[in-house]
Amino acid sequence: MRYNRLLLLLLLLLLSLSGMAQPSSQNTLIQKGWDALVKDHDDEAFRYFFLSYEKAKKDKNETDMAESLLYLGICSFGSSYEKGLDYAFQSLNIYTRLEKNNPDVGQVGRSKCLQLISTIYSRQKKYAQAKPISREVISILESREDKSGTLGLAYSSLGSLYEQQQVRDSAYYFYKLALKDFEKSGNQAYLPNAYINIGESELGRHNDQNGLEYFQKALEIANTTENKQAQASALLAIGRWHLNHKHRTEALHYFQKAHQISEALSDKLFEIMAVEALIEFNEKEKNYFEMSRLQKRLIFLKDQLHSLEREKIVKSLEMQFEVAEKNRKLALVSKEKEVARLTNYLLAICIIVLLTALITGYLYLKSRNKRDRNLLKTKEALLEALEKQRELEEIRFQNDLDHKESQLSAITLQMLQKNELLTDIKSAIEHQQPQSEQQLIKMVNRHFEQNNNWDDFNLYFESINKNFYTRLKQLYPEISANDLKICALIKLNLSIKEMASILNISPDSVKTARYRLRKKLQLAADENLTSFILSV
Repeated sequence: MRYNRLLLLLLLLLLSLSGMAQPSSQNTLIQKGWDALVKDHDDEAFRYFFLSYEKAKKDKNETDMAESLLYLGICSFGSSYEKGLDYAFQSLNIYTRLEKNNPDVGQVGRSKCLQLISTIYSRQKKYAQAKPISREVISILESREDKSGTLGLAYSSLGSLYEQQQVRDSAYYFYKLALKDFEKSGNQAYLPNAYINIGESELGRHNDQNGLEYFQKALEIANTTENKQAQASALLAIGRWHLNHKHRTEALHYFQKAHQISEALSDKLFEIMAVEALIEFNEKEKNYFEMSRLQKRLIFLKDQLHSLEREKIVKSLEMQFEVAEKNRKLALVSKEKEVARLTNYLLAICIIVLLTALITGYLYLKSRNKRDRNLLKTKEALLEALEKQRELEEIRFQNDLDHKESQLSAITLQMLQKNELLTDIKSAIEHQQPQSEQQLIKMVNRHFEQNNNWDDFNLYFESINKNFYTRLKQLYPEISANDLKICALIKLNLSIKEMASILNISPDSVKTARYRLRKKLQLAADENLTSFILSV
């Protein structure tokens, strides 16, 4: 008998949640209201939902109006079934109209309203009326992707209705469908209760071990999501399982833990369930003293629960009064608008006078600005002339630089060609008449000295690359004159073969000179010599 009472309390809890589909819109007021509702702050939630409704009404947004009315119904039915139904039917009428232009939004919204109506009918014990409504919700949402949890709630409602009628197989079937839907949508808020319902059904089918596993899954998710209500329900279910299997120590542990958690909850229904479980345990243990103490606590809690329900009703009435008061104030505002209209006429006359004065001032400022603009144009013309002069100077400088670069290139080419020619002459003489042409070879060798050519080369090179030699000398004092020549030729981006021809040495000697230069410049193995010289 006591087990049936506990099961009835769990079913009542499920019916309380079955009307609460998660909001699917991006309306921040509805989302804030939902967050407050989940935390049992009904009055705060009601205010957010009402503000959302007033805003949607002002903006003529029927979708938000319908959703706001739906959540006003969800927020209200706990304290007043009639008020909850009134809001639900208002929302249902708007969603029905929306089906014509926006079938998806209209049908999904309509299904949420129907599920809320089914929940309220179940709470009123109108089971025959509630069952077909939940079936209609299922027929609407079964072929859709529903992430709000409404389809799972409809399955849970049918399961609880069949549980009330002791039709265990049908209850188990719909509880399984609800669990599958919640798992598919990843809806963590409803999963613990779904697992508990399946676990209870498994116990009724004598699958005790399966039932325990479902209870443990419910506790695991409740712990992960920090859902205190679900934690208390799961702990009580596990405790009852151990009590039925005569695991007295484990049963007491879980009951006490559930009681500890439920004491901090605002919904005293959970503490009532925990205390009743402890009474059942102490009755079996014949601990009548503790049982008497717990029964006193149970009486106190039930009285407190009734007081809280009365307080909710009073708060609901207060909120309804606030709504009526706001509507009255809105009517006063509409009357004040007429007075404001007349005031606006007077303001318009004042504005016209003010505009006349402003136009006069504007015309005066315009004439003054015209004079300032002429002066500004003169200044701009002067600046333009100065800019053109600067551009001419830059062009002249660039031309001079181009001329020097061309001369440097010519000298380099001349040195290259001359050395190639002299090399060819020397080679020819050495092969043909090496004994008789000694004097001619000496004369050619004298031309290889290139002193005059290098002087001209350095003159033009330094005019283009200012202080290049000086910077290298300052950075690396040990660098020699020949090293500076190598650096200058690298700066001109010449190949090793061209450098060898100009310096009248072999390519291997150039490579050796570059290697020694890298050492003097203290370059790492992965650093490029050409890139380094170009950056100086």
